[in-house]
This record gives sequence, structure tokens and C-alpha cells, in this order.
Amino acid sequence: MSEIYYTDPRADIPLSEVAQGRASFFRPEYSLVNKMEKLIQKSGIFDIVEKDDQVAVKMHWGTFATTRTIRSIFIRKVVELLNEKGAYVFITESAGLGIGKPRCYGIGRLRAAQVAGYTFETCLAPLIPADGLQGFDHELVKIDGLQLKEVYVAKRIAEADKVISCAHVKGHPRGGIGGAIKNIGVGCVAKPSKYMIHFYDDTPQIDQSKCDKCGKCREVCPAGAITDGYSIIPELCKDYRCLGCNEVCRDKGAIPLRWTGGTDTPIRIADSAKAVIETVGPENMSYLNFVLDVAPVCDCVPYSDLPIVPDIGILAGTDPVAIDKASLDLINQSPIIPTSILTEAVEDKFAAVYAESFQCDPNYIIEAAQKLQLGNPKYSLQKLL
Repeated sequence: MSEIYYTDPRADIPLSEVAQGRASFFRPEYSLVNKMEKLIQKSGIFDIVEKDDQVAVKMHWGTFATTRTIRSIFIRKVVELLNEKGAYVFITESAGLGIGKPRCYGIGRLRAAQVAGYTFETCLAPLIPADGLQGFDHELVKIDGLQLKEVYVAKRIAEADKVISCAHVKGHPRGGIGGAIKNIGVGCVAKPSKYMIHFYDDTPQIDQSKCDKCGKCREVCPAGAITDGYSIIPELCKDYRCLGCNEVCRDKGAIPLRWTGGTDTPIRIADSAKAVIETVGPENMSYLNFVLDVAPVCDCVPYSDLPIVPDIGILAGTDPVAIDKASLDLINQSPIIPTSILTEAVEDKFAAVYAESFQCDPNYIIEAAQKLQLGNPKYSLQKLL
């Protein structure tokens, strides 16, 4: 059983005493930022960090116009506490799958981060793309996964001495839940592994019956993997798998791909998380889950829907499976926000959101991670008062 520590955002100000002048509104100890500092100290999750360690703070920077990512003031406090330990801290995120949008590149990610308020000035650490300018910088890791046998771990993650996962917990249409496991399993891998998570096809292939040889796929292919006769060479495509050819051919449908289903995507995310954890070392990783602004969709999209439950708080621990299970349990125990996508109380909120569409269940990713021995879903929840 793993210990998970938890603090909530409630500020229990005695209003009647304030009105009578016997107490004050100005109580900094009620700030969730200051509560988080105590949470980190009590849980000991930063005890793994030593002087001169290069520490990656892995978070999601969001996409242009996303409005419910983790607030920069929380990340600033995380960095402050790591700086006090004499670490060399950087904040990191990886490129999105594809080549057709700014979010698919390191510079585009940095621009989105700046729009969201994440800069060196606000967060006290440099922001460095984990997988380089194009999203291809990686270390290839062989694993005995449930479905995947090799994973392209983002290079900056592989090079880090320690990794602190700061996950914004929310729903995910293919993974069920976006928490610590998804933050590591998707956010810490390069484009080829993002492709492997999302698609069944080993590499894209061209349907000659629909191809009009317009040349657009050859123009965008960074691997030079498309021949004069318009076939894709798997050996050249393998280390890129950027999705670019599919993007430019969607109107014609000559490069079709099969999306992984609602049961397989979570398994592949967990497989990728296994590779990241084995590369960095489980003893070199700690986790903070921000169960705030719990939207039904991940921060990859350029908008943010209404949260489905009120803000719950922040969790800390060293077990990614336990912290995600605890986060999920707290969400399911909370009342819904009736103006959200959920209009009536349900037992499993994220599963209900996607029951009639993507048919994914947040328990799938937790069960897969448990099978891979990434952690223990049984936990003891220690609430800080």
C-alpha cells in the first residue's frame, strides 16, 4: 500500500469573527500555494533531489487558448523548493503528434507556454522542449510491455537526474484520465511513440487506388521515406512517424490510419510510462497531481470546457498508480457541477462522459499500469489539516 498525501483548497475563514474585528481575512496559510509547500515537505517527495541534480519538472503547457492548465504560481513554488536544494531545474513538455500545427514543434510549444503564463520570469526556471525542436530527439528503449516492445523516450527526460511530474488531472477521450501515468507515458515520449500509442498501423501506407500523386506527402515527409512511386519505406519512416503525410492527405483519404481503441490506448500509454520510469529510475521520480479545474477533455485542445466537479486539491506521492487511483476516487466521490457535460450524478464520471463515444474507462490505464508493476492502486490517503 502506498501513502498519498493530500491538501484541499478550502479556506475556512471565520466570517463572524472577521466582521467583529477578532480575526483577519489576510491568512496566507490558507493559500493553496502555501498548503502545497507543506504538502511537499510532509510527503518528502523532494527528498530524492540532491545538490547539482538536473531536475525535469514535467507538465502540460496547454495549447493556444487553453485556459485551465496548472497555474504558473504553483509551478513557481515547485521550482523555488527545488532551487533551495541546489538543483538545476528546467520545466519541460514534448511536441504534439503531427507537423501541421505550432503545437507540433518545440518553438510552438514554447509560444503556447508563454501565452499561458509560463516563462523563466514567472516560473524561475528555463523552459526546454523535451524532444527537441521537431519532436524527434529521443532515446530508444526496449521494454517488455503489454503491447509495445520499444519506446522513444524524449531525450531531455532520459538525460535528467530526477523527474517531478506535475499533472493536471482531467478527462481524456482515449486514455480515460489524464493524470500522472498519462503525463509520463505520453508527455515524456517523442513523436514516434505518440504515433504508436494512437495508431495500430506500424507505419502509414499509401492506398494506390486513392493516390493522385499530387506530391504533398513527399514534400512534408522529414524522413524522405516516400518513393517516386508513392510507397512508404517503413525502415525510413520508423524513427519519425510524424503523421505529416496523413495530415496533408485527409481530404483524399489515400493514407488511412486505424486509431487505437478505448481499451488499447490506455495500455499503450502505460507501456510508454514503463519505459520512461525504467529509463529515469522509479527511485528518481515523484508526482504531484493537481485535481483542480477537472475538465472532461485534455489540455491538448485549444479550449477548456467547464469542470465536471468542484476543485478538489493537490495530491503528492511517489507511486504513479496510487496517486492516479486516489485522484480518480476523489473525483468520483465529489458532487457534479450541473452546468457541466454531466447533468446527473454517476458512479464513474469520466467513464460516463465517454460511454457513448470513445468508450474508454479511466480504470483501464490504472489496471494496465498495475499489471506492468508501475505501482499499487491500493493507497493510504493522508490529508493535511
